[in-house]
Amino acid sequence: MERVRHIFRAYDVRGIFNKDLTVDVMARIGMAIATYAPCTYAVGGDGRGSTPALKRALIAGLIAAGADVLDIGTVPIGAAMYSTLHLGKGMAYVTASHLPPEWNGVKLSRPGGDLMVGPDIYAIRDLFFDPSRLRRVSYADVGKVSQFDVLPEYTSFLRRQMKSSGLKIVVDCGNGVASLVVPRLLRDAGHEVVCLNCDLDPRFPARGSEPTPEAVSKLRRIVVEEGADFGVAFDGDGDRTLFVDEKGNVLTAEQAGVVMLIGGERGDVVANVECSMIIDDYVKRHGYRVFRVPVGRTYMVREVVKRNAVLGVESSGHYVVRRNANMDDGLMTLVHFVDSVAYIGKPISEVVPPAYPILRRKLEVGDDLKFEIVDSLKRKLEREYGEVETIDGVRVDLDEGWVLIRPSNTEPVIRVTVEGRSKDAAERLLERFVNMVKEEYKRLR
Repeated sequence: MERVRHIFRAYDVRGIFNKDLTVDVMARIGMAIATYAPCTYAVGGDGRGSTPALKRALIAGLIAAGADVLDIGTVPIGAAMYSTLHLGKGMAYVTASHLPPEWNGVKLSRPGGDLMVGPDIYAIRDLFFDPSRLRRVSYADVGKVSQFDVLPEYTSFLRRQMKSSGLKIVVDCGNGVASLVVPRLLRDAGHEVVCLNCDLDPRFPARGSEPTPEAVSKLRRIVVEEGADFGVAFDGDGDRTLFVDEKGNVLTAEQAGVVMLIGGERGDVVANVECSMIIDDYVKRHGYRVFRVPVGRTYMVREVVKRNAVLGVESSGHYVVRRNANMDDGLMTLVHFVDSVAYIGKPISEVVPPAYPILRRKLEVGDDLKFEIVDSLKRKLEREYGEVETIDGVRVDLDEGWVLIRPSNTEPVIRVTVEGRSKDAAERLLERFVNMVKEEYKRLR
């Protein structure tokens, strides 16, 4: 079992089916989860071929340690989020999100949407590797399993949230579980829907599970050909979204966020340290604040709740909308985006701000040095610039743009990201701060 230690990650458990993540491994994970955080768990999963076997193994482990289980079946992850945030259950959702089909894993939450990440995952890992500490109940105390079709209630919840009708929308579900809800949801609300890849297929054969700009070329073309108001693409479990305007242009996460602010509620916004300054430009112009958080969906969800923010934005395509109506549910994001576009009443391309140039460089350094280098640069940059952001690496905001120097949590590398108000500014910033990292590496090596 020691060979699978790496599957316990900062935000979830994740590995390759029948290599890292087997049914016996998943059953023991279930026991560790129920030992660490006993409660009733809503257990669901995405459409991967390995999900049914792994979900049953997870349920077996949970009930063997005395936890009751509400089996909610194959559903978008938003339905599992609904089960924890609105129905008061824990969440154990079997998925590998946007990764290829041979991968799988589990995402966790306590009741009320209290996501289990970081220290929680590592505590579950420690229990997994110390079987003597796992709870093993008697026959009389074995957990109970019940079935619950959450989709009708979840879909009704989303439908009540949607206020608009009459748009034409191209939907690319990527053969993932968003297919089970999105087309009917939009049509029932009075929108015209053109479907791409809206049949559930565990292989994700059309474009893969991840909705990258490169993977959605067909979506972009069909939006223009159909004269649609916009297009949307989902990842495999439905928590990430990518939007395309009426001209077939892929919107950055921050551009989509500005559309949601223009057509929705204005107010404070939460954004991670990698997010573009177009968010800052819009929010501050209207007298509100942007609160920065480390990279990772959990930080964003929690900060939105803490600040009562109107919007949370992750550069990877996660959003929290309507003051945490349903956590980072991509389907809930779509509902909010649809209503925002309808309220604006103009083509998206006419209101969305242009993206600034963003450049990235990955520098290979040893695992033993990457954090030391960044910590040293934090002190140096604080002396030079005064106030800098140090919640996740070090970010410096300048008149011509910003730079983020961030050590990878999983690779022996330091990533340098810059955004400039012009291409020349971005190139100057990248060269300057990459050289700074290299000089610090030479000094400390």
